[in-house]
Amino acid sequence: MTLNFVDKVVQSAEEAGLILLKYRKLGFTVNSKEGMEYVTEADLNSESFLREALTTILPGSSFIGEESWDGIFPKAPYWIVDPLDGTNNYAMGIPFFCISIALVDEEGICLGCIHDPVHSETFVALRGGGAFLNGKPIKVSPATSLQDAVVATGFPYSRTPEDLTFDLDVLTEFLGLVRGVRRCGSAALDMAYTAAGRYGGFWEENLKLWDMAAGVLLVKEAGGRVSGFREKGWNMHSRGVQCSTPGIWDRFCRIIKKRPR
Repeated sequence: MTLNFVDKVVQSAEEAGLILLKYRKLGFTVNSKEGMEYVTEADLNSESFLREALTTILPGSSFIGEESWDGIFPKAPYWIVDPLDGTNNYAMGIPFFCISIALVDEEGICLGCIHDPVHSETFVALRGGGAFLNGKPIKVSPATSLQDAVVATGFPYSRTPEDLTFDLDVLTEFLGLVRGVRRCGSAALDMAYTAAGRYGGFWEENLKLWDMAAGVLLVKEAGGRVSGFREKGWNMHSRGVQCSTPGIWDRFCRIIKKRPR
């Protein structure tokens, strides 16, 4: 994978970010999806742009996008794209959202790119080649205890008054142990922040593939540990994720896994 190829992917992510910022300034329509999730015309236009741009960069590649996937995995190579992760934030004017792009070859995820257009931050990971923020190498937090870590999580959109589909006991236990808990509303950015050492760890269940793919590679290449939610490893069918710096991984996982539903 050449530097020019990676630069083209980053440029595509940045141009999609400009689309999101344009709609944010001029206004956009908002519709409801399943549960408590929104979709906007900005999501749809960002995905349409990225489909054309990325498949042009890699002729013959296929595309999995949040707003258009039919549920069938294509043959590699293919792109996994969330054109706007953090749509609820975006719709409410909260400046924490991003574009997430992953490229999959026959061996798995080989490239991840997460772009935050509000803060002009672009996180990139190459399989076997490290993780970077705006071109500079990044590493996970050096924390060796939960007391030294800020961790993050998310709450499922599928929650209802009768079933929150979320283990509050796990959250409560972390609240008593860590320096802080954040819930910012974009799983992709939460994983990027974990890769950059801002968070010591992140966990969330009931995620989709496009929420996690780029972030999984980022955390791994930054020296972190990753698995599916209450799973031994992570794969394309995982329904959630848990990731952290190695220094807190064992205890982090014990807290999450000790309270199965």
